[in-house]
Amino acid sequence: MNYRPHFHVSPPSGRLNDPNGIFLDGDTLHVYYQHDPYFPHAAKQTGWGHAVGSVSNPQPWRHAPDALYPVREYDAHGCYSGGAVVDGEDVWLFYTGNLKRGGVRIPSQNRVRVVEAGGPEGGIYQRDVANPLIDGPAEGFTGHYRDPQITRDAQGWRMVLGAQASDETGHVVLYRSTDLGVWSYQGPITFDVSRAELGLSPDLVPGGYMWECPNLVTLQDRATGEDKDVLVICPQGLEPVLDDATHYASSDQCGYLVGRLEGTVFHVERGFSELDYGHQFYAPQLVEREGEAIMLGWMGLPAQDKTPTVAEGWVHTLTLPRRVWLEEGWLRQEPLWDLASVPQKTAREGFGSVATLTGGEGTYVLVDSSGAESFRVEYGSGELGLTLGDDERVVPCPAGSLELIADGCAVEVFAGDGRIAAASAVFGAEDSRWRGWEVR
Repeated sequence: MNYRPHFHVSPPSGRLNDPNGIFLDGDTLHVYYQHDPYFPHAAKQTGWGHAVGSVSNPQPWRHAPDALYPVREYDAHGCYSGGAVVDGEDVWLFYTGNLKRGGVRIPSQNRVRVVEAGGPEGGIYQRDVANPLIDGPAEGFTGHYRDPQITRDAQGWRMVLGAQASDETGHVVLYRSTDLGVWSYQGPITFDVSRAELGLSPDLVPGGYMWECPNLVTLQDRATGEDKDVLVICPQGLEPVLDDATHYASSDQCGYLVGRLEGTVFHVERGFSELDYGHQFYAPQLVEREGEAIMLGWMGLPAQDKTPTVAEGWVHTLTLPRRVWLEEGWLRQEPLWDLASVPQKTAREGFGSVATLTGGEGTYVLVDSSGAESFRVEYGSGELGLTLGDDERVVPCPAGSLELIADGCAVEVFAGDGRIAAASAVFGAEDSRWRGWEVR
């Protein structure tokens, strides 16, 4: 079976991981991602790939040449994750430069001006001569200090970084700037939970030894009209909780908190909820859009590179672009595109098949053309069940709509009118294609 999807970003070759920067240019959606183009045939050389798509029309992505390579002293061992910023006519990429000396990790935060990202060359990328803008971790933090994401509020520009304290606990640290060039350290974000309600997960605020890939966005709650701050974090090292539901099934997790940021204090109103309950989802990137957000995540996890696609010369995909909105203090998600409206005849030679289904409560099985069951979804009685091989997961989920998408190896589930989402990499039998979703 050819596992390469039509509508999910996959690398032309090599290894893809975190989405790094997303920005909109009219109807055009620019998506950058971590890319090791020579995986698995050469040493790790992490840079940034670049894919271009459309906000409104489902279509295969166009790949531009890679945007960043590890070529400076401060990023000699990798151009790690970051984000994109649009400031008037200017577009900037911010990323963590990774440098290792004598076994010591030296992180730095850097920026790059983007010229003509939509041009025929896929953009010209000019590193700031002032780099590194932030030349190391703040006092009390280790070299695990990375993944800058930047948004603007009434006080100016704000940068959040994922960080590990010297006691090996995870944190988000905050910086502020008026010009995107000079950054002032504000300190680690602390959490006031005195008026917090539980989210979907067991913890109001999770633990973990490192929090990666933070996003801090302001969304308008559709039910109340109020603006709320949403903090997305990826805590590593959480222990699985398996009682009446499945939580923290992987040690690499991703979730969000809802509340208000005042100074460096995040007043939590809704505690931690996992963003996605599938088998492969991590390191999402969000970009604000008219009170909502567009989000893409990595359909992979650290140390999960042994998949059948390696034989095809590539590994991992991103999720579909998702429309994300806040409603009654909860995030909801749905695909930005309606793939059910795309005729199957749009399939291109050398790409895997696409199978979509919309429905409600019931049992649905993804079957390949050999007749083998590859993935099972059971929806009803207030629960969503997901079965991939020997891995069975159960998530509380109210009644509502159900949307199932299989695009090559990329499978996504949206249930309960967008309350629960799940992304999983699914591989059918060799030399077969998806027959489709069957109702059981």
